[in-house]
This record gives sequence, structure tokens and C-alpha cells, in this order.
Amino acid sequence: MDLSRLPDNIPDNFRDADIDEALSDVKLWNKSISPEEERYRGNTVLRDNLAKVFTIVIIFWIVSVILILVGNNCNHYNLSDTVLVTLLTTTTVQVLGLVYIILKDLFPGGGNEINTNKTE
Repeated sequence: MDLSRLPDNIPDNFRDADIDEALSDVKLWNKSISPEEERYRGNTVLRDNLAKVFTIVIIFWIVSVILILVGNNCNHYNLSDTVLVTLLTTTTVQVLGLVYIILKDLFPGGGNEINTNKTE
């Protein structure tokens, strides 16, 4: 890409030839990216976004459990010990499960590659 052709002052209007040249440059750039590479980039962005969303969900869930525990401690809810143990147990399992799923998706491989090599 030759950046020396760029003008120092940005013109207010563009000629049709400028727009056509820009479109052809974009088409050439898109042809240089393979569909596999494009899919890989899309999956990476998707995984990153999902990890952020699940992180927010986990934080929200933990804060809500803490608020329930504090409210119960201040005698606002009067929940039994069995309910509190169940709440803490399910929260722990859910948080650990979501973290495991996120990490497994972000860093695939490992066990699958070993099994495929042994069968060959």
C-alpha cells in the first residue's frame, strides 16, 4: 500500500475515480484474506465477546448472592441454613462451570490432539 499518494489536505469532495480506486483497493484486500482466516477472526471476536458477557454474568450472580447473604444476616430474609448452603453450593458450581466452559472454548485442543495422534 503506497501511502505517499495521500494528500496533505483532505479534500471536501471526492471524484468518482477516487471512490472507484478505494473500492478496488478494498476488494483486493478482501481477496487476500482466505475464508478460513476470516472465519478464524470471526470466531476469535465471538469468543472474546462471549467471555466478556459471561464474566459480567458471573460478577452479577456473585454480587446478588452476597447481597442475599448480607440481607439474611441482617434478619431481612430469615432464610434457613439449608437454603443458604444450597445457594452457596449452586453458586460455586455455576461459577466454576462457566469458568471451565470459557477457558475450554478460549484454549481448545489439549486432550483431543493427543487422542487423534494415538489412533493414527
